[in-house]
Amino acid sequence: MESISPNQFSEEKDLLPIYNIKAVSSMLDLLPVTLRAWERRYGMPSPSRGQQGYRLYSEYDVRLLRWLKRQNDAGMSIGQAVKYLTELRNTGKDPAQDYIEENKLANITKTPFSLESLANHFYHHLSLFQDEAATDTLRRAFSLYNVDQVLNQVVEPALVEMGEAWHRGELPIAVEHFATQFCIQHLMSMLASSSQPTREGTIVAACAPGEMHQVGLLNLVVILRWRGWNVKYFGQDLSLERLVETLTVLKPDMLLFSATRRESALALSQLNEVLNDYPFEKPLVILGGQAFDDQSLGADIPGEIIQLPPSEAVEQIEKRIYRRAAHKS
Repeated sequence: MESISPNQFSEEKDLLPIYNIKAVSSMLDLLPVTLRAWERRYGMPSPSRGQQGYRLYSEYDVRLLRWLKRQNDAGMSIGQAVKYLTELRNTGKDPAQDYIEENKLANITKTPFSLESLANHFYHHLSLFQDEAATDTLRRAFSLYNVDQVLNQVVEPALVEMGEAWHRGELPIAVEHFATQFCIQHLMSMLASSSQPTREGTIVAACAPGEMHQVGLLNLVVILRWRGWNVKYFGQDLSLERLVETLTVLKPDMLLFSATRRESALALSQLNEVLNDYPFEKPLVILGGQAFDDQSLGADIPGEIIQLPPSEAVEQIEKRIYRRAAHKS
């Protein structure tokens, strides 16, 4: 008789059809109609059928659904989440399978995959130029937490600490540049994969003239986009020359400008002329970035300074847009 290895037994047990749709619905807080719709439209998952034709889900199916739900809760449409899953599988990764391996590791080490721990791992991998390991850390983080949490408590703290370590002379400048470009690439990818805007209102976001540091603003833009806002991102060093023509086309409700350099912040004083020539209701202007730690720099700029972590800044931005919409009506 052929023997069965423990690993083989564990894998077979993992695929046993044992949960009916009511049980899965209760475990995951997903309506049965939603589970059926995901299966019908995307084939995710593909449960077995009992003798009477009832759906029966395995442990693996439940983990797969839990992962899909996390992506959906974080702002992805289910179609985007399925596409992302397919891309991961094509690279040999399976988040539903990795989830159980991570749980095994957590049980052995007694160390949960906390946001702080993930931030430390992320920092460690970037400091050693280990881009694949850093990508895996982000993938794990996004499978466990929502977008806001990962960007605010994993990516941002790691980059801040890296910048401070460079200033202390503990890291070469090449590491800081590598980490910055790594994060920009991933944030731009998230921006490109965000779903269509679901909220009314347009936001224009850009770095001030001469400003090249964009990670902080890009972080904020991604969170806003994933929350359903229509954000037009113009990137680094946006010249204000003829900006009024662009604003006339877009008719934005808000302008977001970021500056880390004093010179860049002062260049935004030209916004007065731009908005004076703007023929429609003037947009709100929000200023942020390290340069505006000096609050006096905002005296000649027609805007409000918000110096808060991205998650809190997003809440303040949303409040102001809603207030503007209520005033219009």
